[in-house]
Amino acid sequence: MLFPFLKPNLPEPDAWVGYLEEAYKQRYFSNFGPLATRLAGLMTKAYLQDGYNGVLCASNTAGLTASLQALSLAGKKVALPDFTFAATPQAVFSAGAEPVVCDVDPGTWELSAESLSAAFEKHPDIACVIHVRPFGLLRDIEPVRAICRDRGVPLVVDAAAGLGAPSDETRFGSPAGEIEVFSLHATKVFAIGEGGFIAAPEAMLKKIRAAMNFGFHTDRSYGEGQNAKLDEFRAAIGLAMLERMDEAVAGRRRHAEFYQGVFARYAGLRVAERPGPTPWSNFPVVFDQEVTSGILGTFADNGIEVKKYYWPGVLKGYKGGRKLHAMPVPNSEHLQDRCACMPIYSDFFPETGSLLEGRIETAMGMIEA
Repeated sequence: MLFPFLKPNLPEPDAWVGYLEEAYKQRYFSNFGPLATRLAGLMTKAYLQDGYNGVLCASNTAGLTASLQALSLAGKKVALPDFTFAATPQAVFSAGAEPVVCDVDPGTWELSAESLSAAFEKHPDIACVIHVRPFGLLRDIEPVRAICRDRGVPLVVDAAAGLGAPSDETRFGSPAGEIEVFSLHATKVFAIGEGGFIAAPEAMLKKIRAAMNFGFHTDRSYGEGQNAKLDEFRAAIGLAMLERMDEAVAGRRRHAEFYQGVFARYAGLRVAERPGPTPWSNFPVVFDQEVTSGILGTFADNGIEVKKYYWPGVLKGYKGGRKLHAMPVPNSEHLQDRCACMPIYSDFFPETGSLLEGRIETAMGMIEA
């Protein structure tokens, strides 16, 4: 495939192996080791608002689960959007909670404030809300934040693909005190292989760290928890990755701007509105028809690997035996059938665009014929 969907951009070994000298010197390779502690401190300084602190974890899913465990949600209900990756409901199940699946806004593709309010009317015992930032889009989440504030329930934000170039616009956290969780998976822009980062108010961090370490208390008794810690080897990769984030995101933003220009020519297509300073792990496009295997095959025949994402949604996708509660999700059902993602690369340059543009035009011509 000339343009594969994923082209992970991890630092080469010579960029991060040197960091391990400290871990070997101390013989300390996990359990909040020196490199993981250092990286978490640097990421806190680079990405978080004052009053927030961060901790590295084994994955975004583990981070979401630990956050929910720290909030003592076992046996309770957690609202979340239908249009999301499997990790979101799986974290709710792992924390012993029951999902209340809500619809998304047709314009933003994010949790609908209207559907969430209706969910609270039907399920007044909802004890937490998970808001998902689809595709890492960094938008204002105040409507959902306000509902949580009015209802007195905590807000957890699944921002798996949201970490990009550190800047004032990409500082996470607010006076409302939401917890925000990120993925450091190889498919993301801040890529280390497997890993995650939890951003939380400092008052919550002790509970989250305990939940990541089997739920241990100081007297070795324990509550809800798991082993969700990040080892020193991946922390070393993260230290090297943090140094190259400006360059990586700059390339991806060039690629996104290229797509915005190309797809603006097609009246039936929609791209993300007001995406904010997203780092662009991929580029979502909503078609005016269902994205079938034939459409995906047409792009593939032209050398472009395109994938449906957040498909199927939670209500169609989950086939397990856990209990969940469903609100009507017409917007999500419409969206998940018509949304597909184009590949985005950190090393994008105009010459790449020249070749890619012609292949997109050929594929679109075949689809519209």
